Amino acid sequence: MKLDNEKLYAFLKSKGILNLFHANTVATSITFIEEGGLLSRHDVEERDLYQTPQTSDDIDKLFDVFGDVFLDTADLHRHFSRQNYYGPVLFKFNLELILDDEMEIWVTKDNPIHWDRRSESEENYFQSVKMLSKEWDKYDLQRKMFTIRKPGKPIIFDYLEEIILDNPRVKIGDVSLKKESRIALKKVTERKPRLKELLSWRECGHCFCQDNYFNQVRTPELIQKFLPAYHAEFEK
Repeated sequence: MKLDNEKLYAFLKSKGILNLFHANTVATSITFIEEGGLLSRHDVEERDLYQTPQTSDDIDKLFDVFGDVFLDTADLHRHFSRQNYYGPVLFKFNLELILDDEMEIWVTKDNPIHWDRRSESEENYFQSVKMLSKEWDKYDLQRKMFTIRKPGKPIIFDYLEEIILDNPRVKIGDVSLKKESRIALKKVTERKPRLKELLSWRECGHCFCQDNYFNQVRTPELIQKFLPAYHAEFEK
């Protein structure tokens, strides 16, 4: 259900939420940067561009959200003191994005991977800002996914404030994921000076991300998350 943009903006401001976030892999993020904005997985596929496969793709198609762009209301890496499962690149947007009337924004009650196949729309989405406000504290932060419904074009970077990249402190043989991922983002922004200025490198202290990257994430997944699609390791 589409929510009223101005009411939604006012509500989020009242909760102290000033930004929206989207996390992805280095390879998919390069596609976004080249195209000038976030794209839905459907739109990347339609344009025959590169994106990292996701296990949720079939479910997203089943529930007709494959054409939507997903955003969070918090930096989940920082909030949970662990890596973001969708990827190490975080796009941080100003909340003013919501005031763009072209954005049709829906808010989920849970991640679509947990939806029941027989569920109705009202079971999966908040039906109004009033309902969202009333039930805000009943739902975990990560379950309330803000989706831009079927934009059909890039969500342009006019409202982008920062592009944050994790440092996993992991090497694959002689390949430093930190070094190669930073080189890749610098390279793709070389002719986009504004975006290059927005690049920042996350250095965690008291966080489980680096331990998780080292001990829990398998090598093929690390390659998929941190290396550009043109990298020699990626193509093995």
